[in-house]
Amino acid sequence: MSKILRFVVGSAVLTGIGAAALRYYQARQQASGQGGVTPTPTPTPGPTTDEPVLPPQPEGPSKPAPMSWQNVAPLPVAADVAGDMTRNWGTTPVDLRPLLLLIEQVTGIAGAARILAVVAAGESEFKATAHNGDEQGESGERTASWRAYWRNKDRNPPLAYGETAANFGSGGLFGGLAPYALWTGIQEMKDKAPLLGSDPRILFLPRVAGFVAAVYLQRLLRNYEIRDHADIKAGWGSVSLLSEAGRKDPDYARIRQKFFEKATKLGIDLADEATIPAKLSAAAWPGVAAVFDKIVVTLPTPGKVAVS
Repeated sequence: MSKILRFVVGSAVLTGIGAAALRYYQARQQASGQGGVTPTPTPTPGPTTDEPVLPPQPEGPSKPAPMSWQNVAPLPVAADVAGDMTRNWGTTPVDLRPLLLLIEQVTGIAGAARILAVVAAGESEFKATAHNGDEQGESGERTASWRAYWRNKDRNPPLAYGETAANFGSGGLFGGLAPYALWTGIQEMKDKAPLLGSDPRILFLPRVAGFVAAVYLQRLLRNYEIRDHADIKAGWGSVSLLSEAGRKDPDYARIRQKFFEKATKLGIDLADEATIPAKLSAAAWPGVAAVFDKIVVTLPTPGKVAVS
């Protein structure tokens, strides 16, 4: 399984990336042991740089049992969306192309479909139930989600499954780090954000993963200097890499290079401006609530948990 990205959607207010963010990013690299792990997006620093005292992290891998879901909208099909289903998709799975086009259509971010296809290829190989945190060797992912939760829970709305998310790691098509993914939308919707009451296994549902990715993409485009398409992937790994200091970090060049290599392998031409504008824009963003309603449609609710 590929090493999966983590989303930085946890902070309530987006400000510039300061020294505290860089120190946190460096500490995360040391905590995860690197080993080729994609750098983790860091939450925006709060008003204080004091490090909270974290509770002990549970030992052993996180192995959540499979769960069924109710009120899950089926994947969209070609007839549900506008756009070309054949041009510049490479080997992107045909059944996922309408979902990716739906994200582009709903968000108003032209080019989002193919860019997110490259991101998904690198982070999950298009496996909806991809999970980094379910193996002993992925302890860095669980450490990342544990710290993400306990460092941000007091300044963000409460999560119904907070400690479960903390020990989850990351997962889904776009590899959302569980606590941040469940906090998606709090910047606009505060305690009305749609995933606050959800089990982190909801990230294994493609429409939910697509919603999380859509919100994160627009936050990158609106709040950071995105110089080209590869910068999106750099920011997907860690927004600290989009600072002037971060661009000098070896990981910045490494992540960008891997993005170009993945696009080539997938067969997507990043220079095809008919499908991917040279610069993506979130100027037409309709808001988190509207994006959720059109991508997820209805909040899925838990059904039965499989008994092994």
